Amino acid sequence: MTCWKWFGSVLEEANVTVTNKNKAQVDDLIHKYVGEKSRLGQCSADWKKARDEIKENPKMKAELIAKLKALA
Repeated sequence: MTCWKWFGSVLEEANVTVTNKNKAQVDDLIHKYVGEKSRLGQCSADWKKARDEIKENPKMKAELIAKLKALA
């Protein structure tokens, strides 16, 4: 699954453009982040819900943006 598709606005804020070259890395990073947060009970494992929860939680959104920026 291309998990990054649910996180378009977060990717924009991180100034990350998904390309064929980085698509797997972006997908893996978001997958790991959501997986970690859902295991800790901090967000849903459902991608649509997780996207909304991350967008509405400034701390989680900032964490994910920082991780995505590190890919650049």
